[in-house]
Amino acid sequence: MKLLEIDDLALAFGGVQALAGVSFAVQRGEVFSIIGPNGAGKTTIFNVISRLYAPDRGRVHFDGRDLVRVAPHAVIGLGIARTFQNVELFEHATVMDNLLLGRHVRFTTGFVRELLFLPSVRREEREHRESAERVIDFLDLQRYRDAPIGALPYGARKIVELGRALVAEPALLLLDEPSSGLNAEETEEMAYWIGDIQQDLGVTVMMIEHDMSLVGEVSDRVLVLNHGRVLVEGAPQDVQRHPEVVRAYLGQ
Repeated sequence: MKLLEIDDLALAFGGVQALAGVSFAVQRGEVFSIIGPNGAGKTTIFNVISRLYAPDRGRVHFDGRDLVRVAPHAVIGLGIARTFQNVELFEHATVMDNLLLGRHVRFTTGFVRELLFLPSVRREEREHRESAERVIDFLDLQRYRDAPIGALPYGARKIVELGRALVAEPALLLLDEPSSGLNAEETEEMAYWIGDIQQDLGVTVMMIEHDMSLVGEVSDRVLVLNHGRVLVEGAPQDVQRHPEVVRAYLGQ
């Protein structure tokens, strides 16, 4: 069953055609990876899905809803969360505080009730903290719970950012180069978390990645972009052997 469907997506920045008629679908429950050379349009697709960019042409449907008509701040409430290539966390706040920020979409209490700290507010705060604690346990972040982000090694920060996306309880998780800046051991750990997110949490994962070993290990299907166009789509092993991919991306 299709969770995300993109049809004839086009977007230009001045004279540069970032996307030129891109079409594909992401099935519910799969890990779908997008690869391609720098400037191929990969992150542009994520930014269109997140509503940071408005397309010049095309349809973007998520779970039957037209995302092009959705306000940017409302996207996460529909069930789409994302991480970024460069870690975007509050360095002076703790891991728990950063995770709780990811729960903002689930807040239902209003200003007056929070000012009075009514029982409903206390109950909801407990629920948010319990959700954050579940993610901390899931990602094995217990030893970092009360540490400020600035004191954490880079690999741990990447996991915290992943956790902040998960506490929003997304149906679709967008990962923008999750292995960027990680060593081989940390990349293997990231592959482990992605597999668990898909299998244990039932979250559909859409990933942009340059590390082909990670792509091959976790992906159900791979889409290759080149100059804003779809070059090929298929199983990881088939894509890596495709002659057009070898010429355009992997090298001879």
